[in-house]
Amino acid sequence: MKGNLGQFLILIAAGCVALVFVKLMYDMSANMARMTGYVGSLSQDVAAMRVSMGQMTEDMAKMRASMTHMDENIQNMGSAAQQGGKLFQQWNPNEMMR
Repeated sequence: MKGNLGQFLILIAAGCVALVFVKLMYDMSANMARMTGYVGSLSQDVAAMRVSMGQMTEDMAKMRASMTHMDENIQNMGSAAQQGGKLFQQWNPNEMMR
């Protein structure tokens, strides 16, 4: 009887170990599936970031062209002011009164 009880306890212990092993395998499988989802999401985010960086590069090029155009306009305005100043210095109000 003691032999049968010992075998029964060993079978119960082996069953418990098997259940723990199955639970660990299930948890590992679920975590791997979750991690695969995270990697897929990360891949999509990186692809979206590449698109955003391309758009940002285009916007920076447009901004650079706009700044160059604005700088040219400011320089032209400065030249016009200088020319106006020279003409004003040459203008003699006494001659206008005559």
